[in-house]
Amino acid sequence: MKLRHLAIAAATLAASTGAAHATTFVFKGDGNNVTPLGAEGVDFVRDCGTVGSDYCTVDHAAGFDYQLDGVNLNVVAFADGDPTRLIQDVVPGDSGLGAYSELNPNDDQTQFDTGESIAFNFDEMVTLNDVEFNAGGDVNCSSFGSEGPCGDFRLTIDGMVIGVIAAQDVISSLGTGMSFLLEALTPEGGFSIAQLTVNASEVPVPAALPLLLSGLAGLGFAARKRRDPLVAQ
Repeated sequence: MKLRHLAIAAATLAASTGAAHATTFVFKGDGNNVTPLGAEGVDFVRDCGTVGSDYCTVDHAAGFDYQLDGVNLNVVAFADGDPTRLIQDVVPGDSGLGAYSELNPNDDQTQFDTGESIAFNFDEMVTLNDVEFNAGGDVNCSSFGSEGPCGDFRLTIDGMVIGVIAAQDVISSLGTGMSFLLEALTPEGGFSIAQLTVNASEVPVPAALPLLLSGLAGLGFAARKRRDPLVAQ
C-alpha cells in the first residue's frame, strides 16, 4: 500500500511540471487588452497625455501593475536613473508604454535626450517574444516622423547588460529573464512598447523527484525479491 501511495505522489509531482504558455500584453489602442490595476486617482490618473484615453502613474516608483492569464507584470519608467512618470498611451492605434517626460508634455516616448529608460519586471522567469515598438508621433518605427526614429536601446536582463539593439517594428525575441531594462541611446529618438508576448518558462522538475523515482524503483525490486524466491540473494 505504501508503494502505491508513493507512486501516486510521484505521478502528481511529475504532472505538476507544466508546459510553457504564451500570453500577449497589448498596451496600444489596436487590440488593447490590459489597463493598469488599481483605482483611478490612487494608482493612476486618466487623460494625462496629449490625446485622451491614456493612463499615467501617480506613484512613479511603483509604476503600473498588470495581470493577464496568470502572468504578473510591473512596469516602471526612469529619467536619468530616477523613477519618472510612466504613460500608457492607448489612442491612437500606434501607441503604447513610454516614459512621459516631465520637461516636454508632447514626449510620451522613452527618449535619449531626457535620459529615459523603461523596465519590465515579472515574478517568474519568462521569454519575451514579438516585441512591437512604435516611434514618436504615434507611428511605427519604419515610418517615423518629426519626433525622430525609434533608435537604439541598451538591453539589460536581470542586471546583466546584453548589448545594444536597434528598435524595430517587431523584434522576434528579447531573451529570457525576470527583469528587462531598455535604455534609449539615439539622440532625438525614442520608442514606446506597443505590445509583447510573454512565454512563461516551464515549471522546473522538483529536485526531490529523481530521488523519489529511484526510491520507488528500489522498493519495487525489494518487493519482487520477497515474492520471487528465484531472485538472487
